[in-house]
Amino acid sequence: MISRVIEQSLIEKVNQLIDNAQHVVIVSHENPDGDAVGSSLAMMHFLRAYGKEDVKVILPSELPYNLKWLPGVEDLLIYSLQEKSCCRALQACDLILFLDLNALSRTGKMSQAFNGLSAQRVLIDHHEFPEPFAPATISCPQISSTSELVFRYISRSGCLNDLNQDAAVCIYTGMMTDTGCFSYNSNQPDIYVIVHYLLQKGVDKDAIYRKVFYAFSEDRMRMTGYLMYKAMEIMPEYQTAITSISKRRLKYFNYRPGDTENIVNMPLQIEGVNISIFLREDNPVRISFRSVGDIPVNRLANELFGGGGHKNAAGARYKGKLSEAVEMIKQAIPKFVESL
Repeated sequence: MISRVIEQSLIEKVNQLIDNAQHVVIVSHENPDGDAVGSSLAMMHFLRAYGKEDVKVILPSELPYNLKWLPGVEDLLIYSLQEKSCCRALQACDLILFLDLNALSRTGKMSQAFNGLSAQRVLIDHHEFPEPFAPATISCPQISSTSELVFRYISRSGCLNDLNQDAAVCIYTGMMTDTGCFSYNSNQPDIYVIVHYLLQKGVDKDAIYRKVFYAFSEDRMRMTGYLMYKAMEIMPEYQTAITSISKRRLKYFNYRPGDTENIVNMPLQIEGVNISIFLREDNPVRISFRSVGDIPVNRLANELFGGGGHKNAAGARYKGKLSEAVEMIKQAIPKFVESL
């Protein structure tokens, strides 16, 4: 038995919206990670098993290649590649489920496609400070992943019989990736009760781990070696590692979406490093923050770049030069660490 963290009134409100809907679209954030893809596909599988015939998933941009094995990926619509098809689906739907995002801006260029739509909106998310763009909002920042929230919603709705193996695989993948293989934000016993149930549904957790983390290219492996040997800077007095990579280096290593996943966690394997920050030059610069223990890197992400996330895992963007972002972090770290 798992604890009840979602208000019953919200469960009933979302149930009513889903029951009344004929055409459902599920949307997550741009540059989708394992939780975004996993929670979205899990909800798609569940709704189809529940009896909804027209359910589509739209992602603003391509998913990482190490997630393209997930069941249902062949049905995904990618806005950056299929804009017209995505807009037609949005205009025809009567319900949009937003998963794993707390603001429409997190859908990037796709955000303009929601203007003027009459469809009802539901938000299911675990990030702090959700914006009020969905009248029915299930927001639980204390929960490890949106995939876990999807499981909790299905369970509380009394519909676990409609959670098939495909949905279970997607939920487990989202939970695993958003907790660093259960290495952070994962001390709640409920998580492992859910994992136990998913295993009973036929999930092969060892196979999922191999598919997600043992599917990288030779170029990605060589890039990882370069980052750890050449690009990682340690500030030992502040227990901090800062790693960055430029567009030029990304091109040199034939970068593909997903190649930098988990890089931010690697420096935390060094004894004495409790904060790891990874920057990837893009437009804008993308910054990932990780920490161990009670170090609130979401506070650092917010104070420096207006980002956010969870205590031990946060993210931000910077509309400037990569070197500027790195210098801002170096200047801020001493004061941040001393304030803890």
